Amino acid sequence: MFRLLQHLKFLLTATNQHGVHSPFIFSYITKCVYVKPGYPYSKSVDVLLKSIAYFEPKKVCLIDNRQLEKTVRRHFPKIELSEGGSEVSFFSEYSQELLDTLLSEEKNIQNDCLLLLDDIYSSKEKNRIWNSTKKHRKVSVTVDMFYCGAVFFRQEQAKEHFKIRI
Repeated sequence: MFRLLQHLKFLLTATNQHGVHSPFIFSYITKCVYVKPGYPYSKSVDVLLKSIAYFEPKKVCLIDNRQLEKTVRRHFPKIELSEGGSEVSFFSEYSQELLDTLLSEEKNIQNDCLLLLDDIYSSKEKNRIWNSTKKHRKVSVTVDMFYCGAVFFRQEQAKEHFKIRI
């Protein structure tokens, strides 16, 4: 019931690329997230794979997700999977403590890195963690796509939060 109510609220407040006034996020949405065809996986994994293709990172962090590691390796065989210090990180399972630790370590947070949090509306706890992450002092831009949330740490950009339908 929580997820359904949150989805209805999201649909009422979310926009598409036409409501975005940030050139960086507009480019990310139009040249990455909205690119067709998508990958034949969940929407969160689709966003992850498209983000890897778009940003072309050298390292990707996937915590304790062997199936997703196989999927990423299938599509990007040369990518290095690491435990931290990655340009793109994807968390399907996370806690406030895990994110606090991640955000406190300088090696984990670089200017152009992307953190993707899966299922940010699946429970009240995950939604609370998402809202807390959005407020963190190191976070500059977030993109709420309902199925997942993208977190950017761009020092040159003003703090902004977007809700985008995918």
